[in-house]
Amino acid sequence: MKAIQLPPGNTPIWQLTVDQFKELLQSSQPEKSVNEDNNQMPPKRYVHGVSGIRSLFNCSYPTAHKLKETIIKPAVSQQGKVIIVDAELAIKLFQEHEQVKSLKGLKK
Repeated sequence: MKAIQLPPGNTPIWQLTVDQFKELLQSSQPEKSVNEDNNQMPPKRYVHGVSGIRSLFNCSYPTAHKLKETIIKPAVSQQGKVIIVDAELAIKLFQEHEQVKSLKGLKK
């Protein structure tokens, strides 16, 4: 690819050719290194509503509603009727609750 010379900095954008505009965009974006891509966290998984909790824990509607109000409450975000649950955090909270519950049973 031949080198395209960019016009002076005071040139209006509408006067640029397509190639000049592409080169300008490419030169303004920082280059990503391989290490940056590997260190990124995977995107969070969310479920929506009580039906999402039901599918996540494979339980009935009343049980899902009870979980939403008690055990997994820190993972639940609700604005009016919209409910969003951080699935990973909800599972972690549930597992911690089950461990505590099983430890209480061993003490008796």
